[in-house]
Amino acid sequence: MRKTLSARLLLGASLFALSASGALAQDDDSRETFLGTISVEGGANPTAPLSGPVAKTSATTKTGTSILETQSAVSVIPRAQIEAQGATTLAEAVGYTAGVVTENYGADPRFDSLYLRGFNLENDKLLDGLRLMRSTQYPTSAPSFELYGLERVEVLKGPASVLYGAGTPAGLVNMIQKRAQAGGDFTELGFGLDSNGAWQVFGDANRVVNDRFAYRITAKSSDTKTSVEEIDNRRDYLAVSASYLLTDTTELEIMASMHDDAPQSPTGVPGAMVGVVDWDSLRSFDFGDPAINRSDRQMRTLSFGLTHDFGNGWKLNNTLRVTSHDWDYDSVYVSGGTATSATRGVIAQRESFDSLGTDLRLSGEAATGGLAHKLAFGVDAMKLEESAFTGFSSLAAIDITAPAYGASFGAPWYTAQKDIEVTQVGVYGVDEMTFGKFRATLGLRHEWSKQDGQTVTNFGTTDLTRKDAATTGHVSLGYVADNGVASYLSHATSYLPQPGADIDGKALDPTRGKQWELGVKYEPTAFEGLFSAALFDLRETDRNSSVTEGSLTGTRQIGEARIRGLELEGVAELAKGWTVKTAYTWTDTEVLSGANAGTALKNVPDHAASLWLSHDFAGRMQGLTLGGGVRYIGSRYANDTNTARLAAVTLLDMGASYAWENGVTGRISVSNLTDKAYVAGVGSFASYLGDERTISASLSTKW
Repeated sequence: MRKTLSARLLLGASLFALSASGALAQDDDSRETFLGTISVEGGANPTAPLSGPVAKTSATTKTGTSILETQSAVSVIPRAQIEAQGATTLAEAVGYTAGVVTENYGADPRFDSLYLRGFNLENDKLLDGLRLMRSTQYPTSAPSFELYGLERVEVLKGPASVLYGAGTPAGLVNMIQKRAQAGGDFTELGFGLDSNGAWQVFGDANRVVNDRFAYRITAKSSDTKTSVEEIDNRRDYLAVSASYLLTDTTELEIMASMHDDAPQSPTGVPGAMVGVVDWDSLRSFDFGDPAINRSDRQMRTLSFGLTHDFGNGWKLNNTLRVTSHDWDYDSVYVSGGTATSATRGVIAQRESFDSLGTDLRLSGEAATGGLAHKLAFGVDAMKLEESAFTGFSSLAAIDITAPAYGASFGAPWYTAQKDIEVTQVGVYGVDEMTFGKFRATLGLRHEWSKQDGQTVTNFGTTDLTRKDAATTGHVSLGYVADNGVASYLSHATSYLPQPGADIDGKALDPTRGKQWELGVKYEPTAFEGLFSAALFDLRETDRNSSVTEGSLTGTRQIGEARIRGLELEGVAELAKGWTVKTAYTWTDTEVLSGANAGTALKNVPDHAASLWLSHDFAGRMQGLTLGGGVRYIGSRYANDTNTARLAAVTLLDMGASYAWENGVTGRISVSNLTDKAYVAGVGSFASYLGDERTISASLSTKW
């Protein structure tokens, strides 16, 4: 990857500053807690660090209501759980979450491919409540964000358009960055290695300058490896955050991040080789070509957050983020093959985007008669400018028994230049009402979406200009009992604009989603824990279907899909140092009309379950923590036509750590302990294998 000297020098200087910043620490630890977003008072703030795996609030709901009383299914994975699992990517972090399917392209350093309730969450990934996306067109997933830079990961399930606008009806993932903390100074430095040859060096330092200003620096330099030696990602990451109490009632927060990396694309393997060629050879064989593969990616984010407390229970919050992304890569992909030979192609991509997103929200409380209202009114907007060149070329096949590298490829047989500008503006309001033990929520949003641009290929030009507008909502009724049990029934809707035109040449309408959900949650008083159950019926209408009418073949929006399921989830800190996190998902899907009517949706297992159990020892073994997990992913269809299935797989993981009294912590984790060989996903032309057994170890110190 072509790294700029200034970027490397900046990262090196930051790591040095982290190691030396202890001299900047102040002696006084009794400081006034800052206003708003970085307050850690009571541990209830949804962006604050947590010492354990149990979260009681979520930033994704925007209202500050506890998860217990939130009338939607919400999962939160705090940093403590991320570290216990030994997760290094977003996909690994959510691997023990109900309803989520990961590894759809195997070990993929480019991005995190996640399925939730039957849908691919390509552009349904948020960073601090603002959408993180790199394209408006399928299949282009949001770029990966460095997991070490995150405080927690939140999964909001079901239609979320009332709060976040256009999106799939399945829900979304919200990544919460590490923030400057007002509670005191701390520093972490460490390094790690794994059995694939990966390495990492990382550091994190927080400083409270006075009772009005704090800052934090987080940095990491790493080289991520997969079982295929040539598929890796050399990354440098740097983040800076600061919080300044402008007045006694107003706080300004600034966050900036830099990613410089070089993710290589997994090629996949020919389906004809699966079950014929031995697994060890398939896992490690490079179907690409080191002489061709290249990658150079940069992403920058700059965020501003402003919170003003009016002092009467009302607050004004504004979040704004600027994002820039540039990625040039050439990559070999597998396009088919036999039991011994793989046909291949080359994709050349030159893409860039710049985006601006903002969310302005007024929230507070009011009373009308016997009703107590928690209100939020907001307006959010996003502007995305995207430019991307894509070229596909043919490449000679490769023989797995006698591989030859260094092949050349000719001019592209297909080229496309896409230039587009997208603007979305939405206004929304949410009213959470309390009447005794009853709870009710009403939410309404109207959004306008506009895009201008075109895609020019060597076969013609496609006009991407369109305008859409949609009204979405959420309504629910619940009951909170004195024993910590809360129940609810909710109905929510969503919409998602579609690029292109139908068979008549008219711009496609947005798809529509709607869901009924019946849920029960329990928050025990005897120990820290949260348990939930959600039974849902989700439908998406106006799905695109390919049709032939006379001599014309095109698209009609006559499709409908139904997803029904049950999700059980629990996390608890039990007595005598035991911690448990468990999940179970049953899902039934069917395409009700349109193309492939009568089939099930691909990549949705009928059953999935997971369990993570850990124990903190006491006495002579004080400081030792042992943990282990099991993940079961049931059988599922590999394609839309249901002509192939992926076998069920059970995976075991382990983790151990030891914390010395001097602040040094050693960790070791093992994923896929039994080295189970399996197919994790199937793409258009190739199969993608799941991760092999990987042993990771790290050593860090905190003070």
